[in-house]
Amino acid sequence: VMVTNDVLGILEKVAENGHAPKAGCRLFGVGYEDAFSRLRETYLIDRFQRGGSAEKFVVGPFGSGKTHFLRELLEIAVGEDCVTSEVALNKDIDFTNSLTVYREVSQELMAPGSDLLGINGLLVASLERVRSLAGDPSLEDQLVDSWVAGIDQRNFKLRSFGRILKRALQSHLNNEPQTFESACRWLGGEVSNRALARDLDTTVVAKNEENLHAHRAMLSVFQFVKHAKFQGTVVGFDESEQGLSTDNRKINRILSMLQSDINALADLQDGSALIIYALTPDIVEKMDEFPALQQRVADPVRGRGFFDGETLSPKIDLSAHSSRVDATEVLIAIGHSLINFLYDQAGDAISMPISETRSVVDIIAKNIIDNSQGSGNRRAMAKETCARLVNLYDKGTLANPDIASDARSNEPEV
Repeated sequence: VMVTNDVLGILEKVAENGHAPKAGCRLFGVGYEDAFSRLRETYLIDRFQRGGSAEKFVVGPFGSGKTHFLRELLEIAVGEDCVTSEVALNKDIDFTNSLTVYREVSQELMAPGSDLLGINGLLVASLERVRSLAGDPSLEDQLVDSWVAGIDQRNFKLRSFGRILKRALQSHLNNEPQTFESACRWLGGEVSNRALARDLDTTVVAKNEENLHAHRAMLSVFQFVKHAKFQGTVVGFDESEQGLSTDNRKINRILSMLQSDINALADLQDGSALIIYALTPDIVEKMDEFPALQQRVADPVRGRGFFDGETLSPKIDLSAHSSRVDATEVLIAIGHSLINFLYDQAGDAISMPISETRSVVDIIAKNIIDNSQGSGNRRAMAKETCARLVNLYDKGTLANPDIASDARSNEPEV
């Protein structure tokens, strides 16, 4: 159960910028219950148990809720014992540089039940996971030592990965923090540092080999996660339209890399991963103009998209879902979920009956629809409801802020 400060912190952040919180999206996610149920069963459970992988493209205009959808799916993945990583592919990240992307992914890795980010945290959590499998406390050390001793014999996509991985794990067990840190830096993508390479008795990766190295390192991480007895890995690339929006000279190269990533993931052995890109429709149009990629992201059954019930469809078009539901009912449901969130955690400190609060929020939803500016309705609803709920908790009234929302289309999405 979250303490009140955490609850208010989430509400304040959503009120201020409309952006989905890093944690807590499931507490007030609305409208996609069937979608998440199908994704969970098909990929996080069935596909991962069979050792399979997949890529998904969450598509929608600004303000349509892509970030929220992505983060709620990542939260569900944590609940299914998956390792997760969320990366914002903003304009500072060159998607044509695979090593840069790999470093970002590795820095954000988080194992379920752990609050440590990165390769370091993943390795520590993996040792604890293996230790817990012994059953008998007297056998724990023996099991861990045996597991680590044989890890360099695994068929990792990157040959040197297993050797450095073994060095990292053994140094942690032997209480050698400096060696552990050095090995984790290398595993995390710091492969052009000569001093580091010398310390680990390995070679520096040449500039023209960095992309291939990073590509294989990413697949090796997915293999390691599975070998550590986690369910699989889920990587979410948010704001992908920024990282993929570039000049025409680069776009074909990016699309070609996406195609090769899909192929490699489909052929991956001994590892399971679900890669999710959040994209605006204009980027999808570019993908559709790239024949070899278009064939791979097209709906498997023509005319049946993800929200028609075709779970295997690579594209999850949030606009297609919006056209099928009552817009006012969705906004009211979002508002009620946020109200329930606050009252469940801090209801004793609120004098206004929950029924009155719901009535006000219902009016907010209707006003937003009456003054609709398109795809930003969900974000506008979340922002205004959160602002009013913070006011309710702090001052005992829902009176402020006024029911108004200008320039919604220019605000960050929720």
